[in-house]
Amino acid sequence: MKKFFATAVLAIAMILPAVSQENNEQTKQPVWNHGDNVSTISYQNVRIFKIYDQKDAYVVLYEKQGIDIGTAVLPKKWFKNEDGARKLNFRTMPKGLSPYMTVISQNGEFLKVWITAPTNRFNSLWAIAPSGMQIDGTDADSLTLDY
Repeated sequence: MKKFFATAVLAIAMILPAVSQENNEQTKQPVWNHGDNVSTISYQNVRIFKIYDQKDAYVVLYEKQGIDIGTAVLPKKWFKNEDGARKLNFRTMPKGLSPYMTVISQNGEFLKVWITAPTNRFNSLWAIAPSGMQIDGTDADSLTLDY
């Protein structure tokens, strides 16, 4: 009986490495590489510090690499697009999150931007742009952010 168990353990010990080697060869392809199932759409989230509401655009102050502040001009015409394909959307900020902006691109080209912020305009995030503030880019068709 002891010889039978010893033989069985030895047989299992010899079979396991062969089985695991076959499984290893099947998983050599990276997990993220799914062949044709790779999306052309990508996104980047940035934290928002302030949104200035101006007559023709929203001016957004956002975080750059944790130590700097960037400025993005988002024309209001993106929000009121007659085609139905708006480039600017607002989302209600869930409780416990900080406001952020999601820039979505397709094949490296700007597609749309989502702003997740409090809807209450009396929140300290929102402000009215000063009257003398010069804003360039209110007629832009795309958005590029410096991260």
